[in-house]
Amino acid sequence: MMHMSIQNRISVTLSPRMKKALELAAGLDGSTTATYATQLLSSAIKNDIKEDPILLEKWIEVEKEAIKNESWDDIALPLTINPEEQRSLQPVQKGWFISGDNPDCYEVGTDKAVVYKKEPSGFIKSKRQNFKGFGTLMQQTSIEGYIGKKLELTAIIKTKDVKQWANLWARLDDDSMKVLWFDNMQDRPLKGTTNWEQVHITMDIPIESSVLNFGVLLVGPGNVWINDFSLVELNGNTREPITDLDVDLGF
Repeated sequence: MMHMSIQNRISVTLSPRMKKALELAAGLDGSTTATYATQLLSSAIKNDIKEDPILLEKWIEVEKEAIKNESWDDIALPLTINPEEQRSLQPVQKGWFISGDNPDCYEVGTDKAVVYKKEPSGFIKSKRQNFKGFGTLMQQTSIEGYIGKKLELTAIIKTKDVKQWANLWARLDDDSMKVLWFDNMQDRPLKGTTNWEQVHITMDIPIESSVLNFGVLLVGPGNVWINDFSLVELNGNTREPITDLDVDLGF
């Protein structure tokens, strides 16, 4: 069997017009058509993953497995994302959406009957009692304007019948989707049934930071309400509210 080179594989899959466009761009770039096409493909894949919350979560799981095994060989990829899972990505309210490793087992939304400071609450609750995994109600935003700053994320959380644990979480990624920093408050969890409690996470924004991910997560069965989200910049004894990010913290 004859094995085709990368360059030949590219050539047979492109139209004559696209072949010439690729040759022109590669020539101006000073690289071969195969190298240039590979660079374009890598960039496109990275952008697709960054813009799709479910893909991003699954990619992070794959990266962790590769680091653990010290190899990318024999990494088992997650199952193909089904239409039901895709539908769960639709914004729940304003900028919020559902994600996690088992989002189909959770329901999220706005609860007008549970208020804090006269404002309705966001919620995440389990649909069944016996299952594994977690769900999260979350948002994402570019954080490049706050490189080198110290930020604090706060919220008010209320729980009911949480069998495992729940809490606020935040994660910083670079522009290649590599996790730079992560805190899910697992070492200070909320369990069982609790009244409104203020929780907070502080973070220093590394120079490589590109995306801030944050939200409330629920591991296993239970009900969680969240309200009064805020994000501030800490500067000595002063707290400056951050209002220029592409997020809407209300419900």
